[in-house]
Amino acid sequence: MMEDNGISVDKSGENSIDIKKIPITTNGFKWTFTSSLLYLLLHLLSFVMPSVMILTFFSFAMDSNLFHWRIVLFFIDILAWWGSYILLSLLLGKLCLIILKLIHKPKEGLFKIDRNDKDYFCFCLRVTVKKFIFLIWNNFCFPWVNNFAFKMCDINADFKSTMFDGWSDVEFIEYGNNIMIGQGAQIFSSTIVRIENIDYLLIKKVIIGDHVVLGANSIVSPGTIIGKGSTLGVWTVTYINQIIEPDWIYIGNPAQKYQPTQIAIEDSKKQPMRRLIDTGERIKFDINQFSNQKLN
Repeated sequence: MMEDNGISVDKSGENSIDIKKIPITTNGFKWTFTSSLLYLLLHLLSFVMPSVMILTFFSFAMDSNLFHWRIVLFFIDILAWWGSYILLSLLLGKLCLIILKLIHKPKEGLFKIDRNDKDYFCFCLRVTVKKFIFLIWNNFCFPWVNNFAFKMCDINADFKSTMFDGWSDVEFIEYGNNIMIGQGAQIFSSTIVRIENIDYLLIKKVIIGDHVVLGANSIVSPGTIIGKGSTLGVWTVTYINQIIEPDWIYIGNPAQKYQPTQIAIEDSKKQPMRRLIDTGERIKFDINQFSNQKLN
């Protein structure tokens, strides 16, 4: 058992950490030589099918009798090559993840950030594959494709959720239905823990319930459980293993209760008011006056 500033950690990997004392950092992924080689190999293999299509149909496309038609259909050709590339990248990435899980099953815990640590080494390989997938699929023209990529990477996410503007770790995260991730919000299932000047990777599953809203630039730390219908305000930060109660609004760093969600809903239905700058007087503000106004 190691101890440092009140933090105790079992060498076996089971931890009894006072995790509220751990600062919010980032995950411990590193680009090892093996990770870089795997990343490059996946890209090269994904280009195989589009390259074969281009080389096979090149002479046919340049036939003088069909040349003008090929110019008209040029963008359709590009779409077919590009589509085959992104589909093959997903299939290869999924196959690689299956193989990696068969070699070493992913698990939560505290692992030394060292390539000789099998848990950490396999974590880096899995993240490499998922980074490869999301680098390609995040740049697709339809936002729901991002949710599809999450599903293929074994992360529960429905197609109604708005997840395109935030950033999320790529494993040990469970998303509920109809959630909204604000711009710049970040969800971490892993973070760096320093004990006796040695860096460890802490991996804890994050669970986000149905109808949850994560405000812009909010941070969800590893092990956080967010109850159904809750909201994290702008810049709100949860601490590790924090439990957010259902139907509450949380704000601050660390996240603290602000008010029940129902109160905010009721307040939104009240008569809107505005304050005059000169006198400080509060007067009613009819927002409906703009809905029927015709523009000249």
